[in-house]
Amino acid sequence: MVTVRSTVRSLDVYRNEQLVGTLFDETPLTFRYADAWMSAPDAEPIAPMMGLHQAEHVGDGVYAYFENLLPEGDLRRYLSISLHATTVFGLLSAVGGDTASGLSLLPHGERPKPRSYQASTWEAIAKSLRDPAQAPFIAQNADGARISLAGAQDKMLLVIKPDGTPALPLGSAPSTHILKPDIVRLPSVWCSALNETFVMTLADAIGMGVAEVSYQPIVKACLVTRYDRKFNDRGELIRLHQLDLCQLDGKPSIIKYEADGGPSLARCRELLQQNHVPAMDLKRLLEWVFFNLYTGNNDSHAKNLSVLQTAEHGVRLAPFYDLMSTSLYPGLSKKFAFAIGGEYIAGDIKTAHIENMASQLGFKHKYVLSVAEKLAENLVSRIDSVVAELSPVASPGTEQTMLERLHKTIVRNTKKLNKRWSV
Repeated sequence: MVTVRSTVRSLDVYRNEQLVGTLFDETPLTFRYADAWMSAPDAEPIAPMMGLHQAEHVGDGVYAYFENLLPEGDLRRYLSISLHATTVFGLLSAVGGDTASGLSLLPHGERPKPRSYQASTWEAIAKSLRDPAQAPFIAQNADGARISLAGAQDKMLLVIKPDGTPALPLGSAPSTHILKPDIVRLPSVWCSALNETFVMTLADAIGMGVAEVSYQPIVKACLVTRYDRKFNDRGELIRLHQLDLCQLDGKPSIIKYEADGGPSLARCRELLQQNHVPAMDLKRLLEWVFFNLYTGNNDSHAKNLSVLQTAEHGVRLAPFYDLMSTSLYPGLSKKFAFAIGGEYIAGDIKTAHIENMASQLGFKHKYVLSVAEKLAENLVSRIDSVVAELSPVASPGTEQTMLERLHKTIVRNTKKLNKRWSV
């Protein structure tokens, strides 16, 4: 049970079918745990800064946690205009049904409804995405879809049926996949979906631990399998809880870059250690940094790192996601999202910067350099197989050109950087 202020708007927060608490539209935002949740033997806080030692929480940590569930940038502005909602609470009221976490937010008193899905086809989805009057994020169905996925890119939530056909979640029904079509808002960005599919597939090929992806050629989109959803023993689709590192650090999404005051790499490691991830995940953090440098993913900020909570494995660094070679496009930032030993420009990072980063992260510099070297060797040895895997689904012309460009650019960049850092 949650004590509700009768004159204050509120949203009930559920994890699957369990009421976790209530978010109140107050200044500042207030979150209160349900009594039943607090007394449950397996209860967990939704975020470290909102511990179960007290029922009610208010302040920057509450705002940062819930604000980070929303989309960013142009997508949020579009939602604000189309839905006449400008506050975090107002936007979550409209689109908080299936968030990028283990939670769903429903109007107070409304319980999760029986899950239902609308059958569709890839051709129908492709047609809807081509309609300039629609925003892919919110136009996937007209039957009360309430979805919220963090990030600045258009996304569509789907369930992929056993026969491979798509279906659209209705209401707050959970999804199994995220569809990410080509970015169209930036004129200089082309074939972004194939770019992301390629880089994610390359990361998987060298064993980095990433979300499973495939390329959907009819829609021209990257199809991502959600690692924060799974089927239980009864065949029911359930939500797993995750938090990105901005949420863990109590920073809103506008402070996701280190240069703006967001988490540094040292802070990211500290946050992971505070949440008791195993040592293998700290190594994965290092590999993620070098992989992004090699592939030219300059937009690899703190919101692209998350921790995942599961009953089987406890808290782990989540599979990596949102990997794309941004340096391929003119007009996008040439600065890396994190300072590497004090240097943001990848081409200017020298061995001394790597050694400085190692010291900041608490690693021996020879170990860090060995991780970088082995990753480079694996990347160069496996990239041809990734080109061969994706070539059959890439159409002639620009998509084949993208594969060739990615292959050439990533191999050249990897060899150049690794040679510079070799001692």
